[in-house]
Amino acid sequence: MPNFKRVSLVGSEELFRPTRPEVVSDTDDVIKETVDRPGKASKEVVLRTMNFTPEELELMLDAVQIAKYPDRARAKPALDRFDSLDALRQKIQAVVE
Repeated sequence: MPNFKRVSLVGSEELFRPTRPEVVSDTDDVIKETVDRPGKASKEVVLRTMNFTPEELELMLDAVQIAKYPDRARAKPALDRFDSLDALRQKIQAVVE
């Protein structure tokens, strides 16, 4: 390629200039202080075990699917299914409170 000409990149030295010309000596102390700093006082986590029937698990899976995709058109649940969902909600709420 005999016709290839190099172009000087004027101002490219600006891209490679140091962002912090002075050396910061307290970096290790700042990092150590940040890492060793105690966290916010957290609440104690209480784990509870609940037993569900396969039907209740299926109801919860369907409810999660409906909550995940609320824009999809769905028919209202039948009254017995609605009552089952309400009973499941009350069961979970009784354990949480």
